Amino acid sequence: MRGLPLDSSSSGKRWRVLAAALAAVIILGFSTHLFSYIAIYLTADATDLCPVWDIMRPESFYKDNSTVLKILYDSEFRALSIDHWSKAVQVDTQIYDSPPPVDEHPEAWTKFKKFHQYLEDTFPQVHTKLEKFTVNTYGLVFYWKGSDESLKPVMLTAHQDVVPVQKDTLGDWTYPPFEGHCDGEYLYGRGAADTKNVLIAIMDTLELLLSEGYEPKRGIVAAFGMDEEVSGFHGAAHISQFLEEKFGKDGIYALVDEGGGLTVDPPTGAIVAPIGTGEKGYIDVIVDLITPGGHSSVPPDHTSIGIMGELSYIIEKDPYQPIFTPKNPIFGYMQCLATHSGDKMSPLLRKSILRAGFDKFANGIVTKVMTLNLATKFLVQTSQAQDIVRGGEKVNALPESVQLTTNHRVAIESTTDEILDHFVSRVVEVAKRHELGVEVAGKTYLNATTKGNFKVSLSHEALEPAPVTPVDDNAWKHLAGSIRHIYEDFVFKNLTLPVLVTPGIMTGNTDTRHYWNLTKNIYRFTPVFMTNLIKESHAHSVDEKMGVDNHLQLTAFFYEYVQLVDSKSADN
Repeated sequence: MRGLPLDSSSSGKRWRVLAAALAAVIILGFSTHLFSYIAIYLTADATDLCPVWDIMRPESFYKDNSTVLKILYDSEFRALSIDHWSKAVQVDTQIYDSPPPVDEHPEAWTKFKKFHQYLEDTFPQVHTKLEKFTVNTYGLVFYWKGSDESLKPVMLTAHQDVVPVQKDTLGDWTYPPFEGHCDGEYLYGRGAADTKNVLIAIMDTLELLLSEGYEPKRGIVAAFGMDEEVSGFHGAAHISQFLEEKFGKDGIYALVDEGGGLTVDPPTGAIVAPIGTGEKGYIDVIVDLITPGGHSSVPPDHTSIGIMGELSYIIEKDPYQPIFTPKNPIFGYMQCLATHSGDKMSPLLRKSILRAGFDKFANGIVTKVMTLNLATKFLVQTSQAQDIVRGGEKVNALPESVQLTTNHRVAIESTTDEILDHFVSRVVEVAKRHELGVEVAGKTYLNATTKGNFKVSLSHEALEPAPVTPVDDNAWKHLAGSIRHIYEDFVFKNLTLPVLVTPGIMTGNTDTRHYWNLTKNIYRFTPVFMTNLIKESHAHSVDEKMGVDNHLQLTAFFYEYVQLVDSKSADN
């Protein structure tokens, strides 16, 4: 997973910060907005803003639920699943930035042959009874054809690749990163949480269903790219094209890919399942400044490094404005919390959230509170981070070129063109002050001069914010109902509040960026319960791990979900 999903934890601390921020907002604004505050306090509670979706169980559960019980509680299955998962982690499938095309440099990809062989040896029925396709040599697609061709297939996906382990951290790992060690509670290793756990849960599910003689009406697709951690252009991008050719545009019923998990909402104690129904956009802007060189003993008033430093300062002094609208899935998430928090959330914040869709003043309160906390700030705001700067070769030589790269994660309400235009306007401002030229993607904005020239480009193709998945249709109802089924029937049997399934947002990007053509129902969600998925799992870090119970819950969810949606009644 590239970047972070919504983690509603960081938990009590985050809510304490929000409460303190809210108090500051009240003190500063009360004297001048008395009637606006009165309107907020008079707002009636609303329950229709966030319905609690009914628990939904597949018909098979009522006939014989022994398999889902085996998945969750049987010691032999637990040991078998750990073995499958551990051995998958033991196969090194690290992927590095800018991998070459598979057909041009096949030697860079041969590590995936060993992983494919491992899967074939471990899941024989999946490989002999389902259609198997290799896409661009190492992308994997399994297709279980359903008996009713009028039903679009459901798609489960994960990725085979893992982020590299930094060599200078090897001594910091409790267990070697490719040992796949399990201490009985957690399984450790690179890929244990991102996402060989998901991949193995999907394969275990398919193998179980095949062994039971299951015959689906709705087809099932399992797709595994091999370069998600470097944007998926060799894996998921090719798989997407292959599946569109096979099933047509919008030919998939729904797609479940990696994302955040379930967590606990501190004020209410409710278990919350924020589903990633959207992803922020992505654009890396590179600006190069070329100026005359010379001896540093006779410098100009401003060297290229100094001018680039000025631009850098202007960029950071001018952050993007936050915006909190119903277009953003986090809006629905916040309204769910406000709807079901009762008196456990500040009345002013709760009622401001409920009014935020039509009351500008109330919206401003919520937006202000969210931006005062780093954990929530960039859920409602485009981020900009100056990550790379290069320039200068020798201490007594004037730098002839300087390069600055700025990463942006683009808010749902914005576009990459808006971000680029705003960025260029700041470059032009500096260029005019120093009598420099500006060129953007080959187009001249200001003519180059003898003093130098700015060149603005993109490091790669920009990615627009993802289309937002509907959260009011039958496909969503079945997903939410299945989540409640697993977690209320088995994991948390004595909840005082139901599991709240809400929309959410991914601030990073997943392979789903390539699958927009296949379905509007894209759910970025890893159904495991952890207070903080990123921090507890140490994804992309030393001692990456995942709880064994979490892994079994993931398998149980897939097993029940594919059977729940196996009928026309699940269609929209």
